[in-house]
Amino acid sequence: MIKSGTSRLKTIVPHRDGHREFVRLWTAASRRVHAYILTMVLNQADAEDLLQEVGVTVWEKFDDYDPSRDFVSWACGVARNKVLSFNQLASQRLVQSRELLDRIEAETWLSSRTLERQQHALQQCLSKLRDADRQLLQLRYTEGISLKQAAHDTGRSLQAMYKLLQRIHLRLFECVTRRLAAGDET
Repeated sequence: MIKSGTSRLKTIVPHRDGHREFVRLWTAASRRVHAYILTMVLNQADAEDLLQEVGVTVWEKFDDYDPSRDFVSWACGVARNKVLSFNQLASQRLVQSRELLDRIEAETWLSSRTLERQQHALQQCLSKLRDADRQLLQLRYTEGISLKQAAHDTGRSLQAMYKLLQRIHLRLFECVTRRLAAGDET
């Protein structure tokens, strides 16, 4: 828990002028760090408390962060230490061994990297769709328009809309699969 008070605040402010960089990195990383913590601490409230502690510690140690390293990996390392301390203090042993913790960490990291690659490939594939197809996807998934409403608005039958959406999904799936198989990161 973060205590308010000027003496505590002075001890957690990094010496270098990295406030904006820290905020940018932590904002991008905090959901993944939270997910990582949840793999080891099954109680949501405990995970949220630990995430706050990790955020404070990462802020305090931001001067030690090496920008050539992946920030999420570094923050997850801090989280791992916090979870180990939490588990040692708590009478329950949610994670029994360091070996298990290492395996969970490796799997979580691999899963998050895979998801990032899939999201990047999907964005690339979406950009290659026809404008009308992209607009239909936006109406359906971003704005929540029903296919029945989209069919009415475009003068198409509901069946035609289902088939069109199915073809778009298939093209996106094939495109993403090809990009991932080719290792296309650009």
